[in-house]
Amino acid sequence: MARTHPLPMFHRRLTLLGGVMVIIALVIGAQLTRLAVAQGASLRSKAERALHQSTLLPTYRGRIVDHRGRHLAIDRPGYAIAVEYEVITGAWVTRHARRAAYKDIGATAWAALSDAERTNLATSYAAPFHARVERLHEALCVEGGIDRGTLDEKLAAVRTRVERLAETVWARQEEEQRNAFLAGGGDPAKFVFRRERLIEQTESHVILEPVGDEVAFAFRGLAAELPGMFDVREHARQRDYPWQELLVTIDRRHLPGPLAAETPIDVEVVGVADHILGGVRSVTERDVNDRPLRTFGDVDLGGYRALGDVVGGRGLERGQESTLRGRYGLVRKRFDTGEIERIEPVPGRDVELTIDVQLQARIQALLTPEVGLTVVQPHHQNTELPAGWPLHSAVAVVEVETGEIRAMVSMPTVAMESSLGKAALGARAWCNRPVEAIYPPGSIFKPLVLLAAEAEGLVSIDDTIECTGHYFPGRKRPRCWIYREQWDFATHGELSPEDAIAQSCNIFFYTLADRLGMERLADWTRRFGAGTPLNTGLLARGTNPAGEMVWREESGGMVIDAARIRALPLREREFSRVTMGIGQGIGVAWTPLHAANAYATMARGGIIRDATLLAGAEAAGPRRAEGRLPIHPDAVDVALEGLRRVVSEGGSGHHIVLASGTVEPIFNATGVTIWGKTGTAQAPPLRPYDTNEDGKVNGDDDGIANLDHAWFVGLVGPADTARPMFAIAVIVEYGGSGARAAGPVANQVIRALQHEGYLPSQDDEPEEAG
Repeated sequence: MARTHPLPMFHRRLTLLGGVMVIIALVIGAQLTRLAVAQGASLRSKAERALHQSTLLPTYRGRIVDHRGRHLAIDRPGYAIAVEYEVITGAWVTRHARRAAYKDIGATAWAALSDAERTNLATSYAAPFHARVERLHEALCVEGGIDRGTLDEKLAAVRTRVERLAETVWARQEEEQRNAFLAGGGDPAKFVFRRERLIEQTESHVILEPVGDEVAFAFRGLAAELPGMFDVREHARQRDYPWQELLVTIDRRHLPGPLAAETPIDVEVVGVADHILGGVRSVTERDVNDRPLRTFGDVDLGGYRALGDVVGGRGLERGQESTLRGRYGLVRKRFDTGEIERIEPVPGRDVELTIDVQLQARIQALLTPEVGLTVVQPHHQNTELPAGWPLHSAVAVVEVETGEIRAMVSMPTVAMESSLGKAALGARAWCNRPVEAIYPPGSIFKPLVLLAAEAEGLVSIDDTIECTGHYFPGRKRPRCWIYREQWDFATHGELSPEDAIAQSCNIFFYTLADRLGMERLADWTRRFGAGTPLNTGLLARGTNPAGEMVWREESGGMVIDAARIRALPLREREFSRVTMGIGQGIGVAWTPLHAANAYATMARGGIIRDATLLAGAEAAGPRRAEGRLPIHPDAVDVALEGLRRVVSEGGSGHHIVLASGTVEPIFNATGVTIWGKTGTAQAPPLRPYDTNEDGKVNGDDDGIANLDHAWFVGLVGPADTARPMFAIAVIVEYGGSGARAAGPVANQVIRALQHEGYLPSQDDEPEEAG
C-alpha cells in the first residue's frame, strides 16, 4: 500500500504566504483600478489644483456709445479694498495662533499634544491676532465712512454667499465623483466624497468700493502693519453713465399760446436714456449656477464669480450682456516646476447705438412739466383733469431709410421715480413706454387700413365712399366723430381716400374694415409689425411664474387672433369688425414704436426694415427678416397725400383753438414737409395713486373715468425733396385730443431734429441762455 507523504512544513508555509501575497496584490490592484478609473478624473483634477496657484486678472465691460460716438456707459478705473476670506471667517486668527504656539513650544512638545490640547494652547496665543483683525475693522469703518454694524453686515454677507456657493458646488462635485466611482464598479457603501476648495475660499473679497485715491493710499500704508490680511485692488471698476444728467436750453418762441416766450429756458433732465441703457447689478446665486467661473478643467473665464461680479440687470446692459461682458485673465503658477501660464483678459465688446443722446435729452426736456407741453392746459379742453395736472408721455423717432431709432424717450424716467412722491406707483416710471406700454391706435391706424384694403382689391384709389354719419342703419353706433349734436349731426358726404384721411372720417374706414373682415385686417396689422416684439436690442430672456422661458423688456402689443374672433357673439363681432377700422375696440393695441415703425414701413413703400437700437449688430432673439409688403406705390402716394393734408390744409391736425379763441397752427416748423395723423384712443380709468394703500396701483384704487390718450404719428422730411426722412410717434397719456395735446409735442420734436442738424430749418436760432 502506497503511503502519502505530507508537504514539508516549509512548503506549506511558503504556499500560505504566496496566497496571502496574491490576496494583497488583488486588493492593491482593485484599489489602483478604483483610483485610476473610478476616481481618476477627480483625483487628477485635485492633484493638479494642488500643484498650481491661480490668480485672476481683471477685465471690464464694453462701452455703450451713441450714434455719434459719445460714451453713454463706460467702466471707469477705481480702487477697492478686499479682505482675505480667512480673515472674514476667523480662520486667519486660528492659523496664526497655532503657528505661534508651535514655534514657542517646539515640534517635539507639539507632537505630544492631542488635537484638543493644541486648540486650547493656540487660544492663549490668539489675542495679538484678534487685535490685528480689530485694527483692520477699525480702518475699514473710519476710512470707508461706515459704522461697525454696516461692516459686520458686509462681512457676514460675504461669508453667507461663499458658504451657499460652496454647498452648491460641492453638491455638484459629489454627484460627479459618485457617478465616476460607480461607473468604475465601486461599492456605493465605500464611496467617500472629497471636497475641493473653491477659489472664493482662498482669495480676498471686496468690502469697500469704490474708494478714492486718499483711501487707497491710507490702506497701502496699513499693509505693512497688517500684511496678508487685505489688498488694495487698483483695477476695480465702476459703471458710469456720463449723460444721465444734462442741462438743456429750450427755445420757447414756437410753443403754443401762453407757453410761448421770447426767452429760452434751461431744463435740467435726469435719467437721460436710462430706460434704454438700463443698469448692472451684483450677481445672484442663480447667475453663478447658470454660468460659473471655471479656472480648471472646462475653463470658462467669462463665467460669474459669487462675489464682486456684476451682470446686466435691465435695458441694453441686460439685453446685450453676452457682448458687453468681458472674460477674466488668468495667471497659473506651477509649484513643482515654477512654470507660469498666462491667459490675457479679454475686455467686453462695445455696443454702438443708433440713438443720438443729445436729441434724446432735448426731447426729454420738451416732455418735462417745466416746458408745459405735458401738463393739462386750457386749450386741451380736458375737462376731467385740473389745469397743471402732469401727463406721462413717450416719443419714438425712427429714420425711415435705415429703421434706426434716433430717439426713444419715456417719461417719467427711472431716475425721476424718487421725486414723484405718492404718485410714484401710478407713474410706472420703470415702464419703458415706447416699447413696453401698449395702447389702442385710434385714428393713426386709418392709413394702414387703406393700404390693406387697396392691396386686397377691396377699394381703388379713385373710389369714393359716402359718409352717412352712422354706419349701421337704425343704430346710433358706431358713428362718425362729426355726427354729433354740437355740429348739427353733420356728415362728410362723398370722400376720396385722400379726403377720408385728411378729414379722419370714421365711416370711410368702417366700410373698409367691414370689407376686409377682422381676420384679414388682423393679418395685415401683423404684416406692419404689430403683434410681436420688434426686438430693438432690448429683448432679454426671462422666466414666467411657471418657470417657462419668455422674452422681456419689449412688448409685442396685441392683435386679435382667429380663434378669439370666431368666439365673439355675432353682434359683438359685427361691431368689433368695423371699429377695428379706426383703431378702436378689441382688435389691436400696440406700442408707440410699433406705430412709428409702421409709418416708416409705409414711407419706404412697404419695405420691411424693423426699427432697431443697434448699429451694425444683430439683436439676440427673434426678429423679422427684411422683405416687402405687397402694397402699390400709387396707394402709398394717396395715403401720404392725405396725411400731408391732415396737417397743412385745414385737416384734423392743422390747428388748435386756444382758450382765448385764437386759432394757431399746430405745426410751425419751417423748411420741412410734414405728413401726419392725430388720434384719440380709448383709455382705462386713470388711477394715479395707491388710494387703498395696499402697495400697488390697480383696479381696486379710485380712478378717473372718461379720459382718452392723445396720439400723433407722422413723417417729416426736407421741403425741397418732399421725401420722408423720419417717422415720429407721440403718445400723451390721458391727454385727450391728439391734435391739441400730442400735435404740439410732435411740432417741437421736429424742431429738435432741426436743432441737432437732422433736418433743415429756415428759422434763426435763439441766443443760448446764460
